[in-house]
This record gives sequence, structure tokens and C-alpha cells, in this order.
Amino acid sequence: MRKNIKSLINIILLSILLLTSSKAELKNKVIISVGNQIITDYDLAREKKYLNIITAGRFKNMDKKELRKIAIDSLIKDKIKVDTLERYDNITIKNETINNQIVQSALKIGFQNLDDFKKYLLLEEFELDEFEKKILIELRWNQLVYQFYKNQIIIDKEKIDKQLKTLIAKQKKMEEFLVYEIFIENTAIKKPNKESEEIVTEYNTVVEEQGGIIIEAEIASYNKKKILDTDKTNEEIVQVKTSSKIIIEDLIKNIKEEGFENTANEFSSSSTAGQGGRLGWVSESNFSKLLLNSVKKTKVGSITEPISISGGVIILKVENKRVQENKIDLNREMEKLIEFEKNMQLTNFSTNYFNQVKNSIKVKYFND
Repeated sequence: MRKNIKSLINIILLSILLLTSSKAELKNKVIISVGNQIITDYDLAREKKYLNIITAGRFKNMDKKELRKIAIDSLIKDKIKVDTLERYDNITIKNETINNQIVQSALKIGFQNLDDFKKYLLLEEFELDEFEKKILIELRWNQLVYQFYKNQIIIDKEKIDKQLKTLIAKQKKMEEFLVYEIFIENTAIKKPNKESEEIVTEYNTVVEEQGGIIIEAEIASYNKKKILDTDKTNEEIVQVKTSSKIIIEDLIKNIKEEGFENTANEFSSSSTAGQGGRLGWVSESNFSKLLLNSVKKTKVGSITEPISISGGVIILKVENKRVQENKIDLNREMEKLIEFEKNMQLTNFSTNYFNQVKNSIKVKYFND
């Protein structure tokens, strides 16, 4: 009798073990391979949690199919970078730099301090170590790009001096804007002609005559992606409707239906997309003339018209406005302008290098 009971217990334990193993296998099922890297169902679930955290809970409110697509795209980008970084074992990041970036990321999300952020991660069942790994991928990637392209960075002193003089002229009082952005990269444009005159007025896009800085975030995201105005002549351009490009009028329709931040999450090419396009409080001194005019005339809670810039089209949402007394430390401001210019150029180098690497890495999807 005892022998039969013991056998029964062993059978039950074995069944539990096999069931647990089966569940674990399903949970870790490989769904995509990216070069030498793999993405599992478990990775996808954790990525959704991560994206929900950096968007302060907005991500989970999206359509499930769109949520899955955005999470997969984000994972693939990370895996491409990781696959590339494995070939360069000399890329090291100081712990101090990592910790500072975690703090900056927490502040950007909206937390007052790191302790509050840690408590939030605990509630969301997401480890700080997981968040740190995401940060480290970007820091190592940026360092790799810097090593490759640092000797190609060119600082236009005349341009910096001009920007500094503009700051001096406006140093008494400055208006600031709480801004969100959607940047559509590599959007096809063409010059108007007789056959396209009707489309020109439909899109109402404009081009800045002078080059210059558009936006500098209050707290830059960790890859510090920024955009410059186009230096083309002042003539109207038009969005070309093609099946391979995002159509601006459809984008605006999506903003009205899904909200600006969800649209930024889904479509924006900027590094701020994960935060719903949030740039933070931006001083008027950090806008180009064109963008400043557009933002000034835009009511709080409204969006600007689509604006064509170098590399694509940008739409800004003005969430709030305020006037600040401002005393400028000229040396510090010059350093910030130079650093901003460097980061902008490195961002362009990073985008180009990523696209090169992406084309050389095979991405394979496995059937569910």
C-alpha cells in the first residue's frame, strides 16, 4: 500500500515538473532572430513593460496589435545594436555615467527622484537591473559611434557666435514652451510644378530659409537625438503620397483619433517617441525663427502645421507656455551650444551607421 502511494506521489511530482517545463518552454519560445541574437515571447512581454514604464503608463492603453508591433520594432533595434557591439569589446561605460543616465531618464519620465522611480519599478514588477541594461545598450552604442566619427565633427564658430548673440539680446525675459514632437524621417518631398499646384495648398508645408537649431530638450534623452532646419531656399514643398511613406493628412487624422502622444509612440522617428514625443520645457532661444513663429501662434493644447525640415517632417504640440526671468552665463551657454551641435552631428552619424548595420544583419521571423 505504501509502495503504491509513493509511486503515485512520484507520478504527480513528475507531472508537475513536466507541466512547469512545458510552460517555461512556451514562455521562452523564440519568435525572431536578429543576427546572432534571439527574441523570445518572454523578451516581448518585458519590452512591453519597459515601454509602458518610460511612457508613464500610456503604452498599455494602445491597441494590442500596435503595442506588439512597437515592442517588436524596439527589440529588433536593440538586438541589432547588441549584435554589433559584441564585435567591439573595448566599449566600456563608467558606473557613474550609467547611474547619472538612469537618474536623468527617471526625471524625464516625470519622477522627482530616483527613490520614487525605484518604488514605481517595484510596483510594475520591473527590475532596476533590467532598466539599466536598456540604458547601457544606448550608452555603449553612442560611445561606439563617437569613436568612429569623432574626427568628422565640425563646429561652425560663426554659427555658434550668432546663436550666442541672439541669446544675449533676449536674456532679460524669455518665453518657454512645454513641447511634444512627432518627426517623420525620410519623408518624400518634391518641388511644386503645374501638375501639383493643388496638392501644394493641401499640405501647407513650409521651409526655413536659414539653418539653425530647432529644439533643445530640458533634459535630453540618452541618445540626444536632435534635428536641424533645412538650408534650402524658401519655396513651398509638398508631401508625395506613396504606399511606402506616411501620408501627413493620415498622420493628423491619427492624432485627432488616437491622441498626439500615442501617435508619437507609433510613428515618430525621434528618440522621444517612447515618451510620447515629450521634449520638456524649451526656451524660445532654442527654436529656429520659423519654429518659434509657429509655436508662438499655436494655442496651448494645439499642434503646429506640418513643417518640412532636413530629413523629414515635424509636427509640434504646445502643451503649455510660461515666461521666465533669465540671466545667462555666456561661457556655459556657449559650451551648451557646442555640445548640442556635436550631439546633433553624432545623431546623424548614428542614424546612418545604424542603417548600414541594419542592412547587413538578417532578421528572421518564426511562425507562432
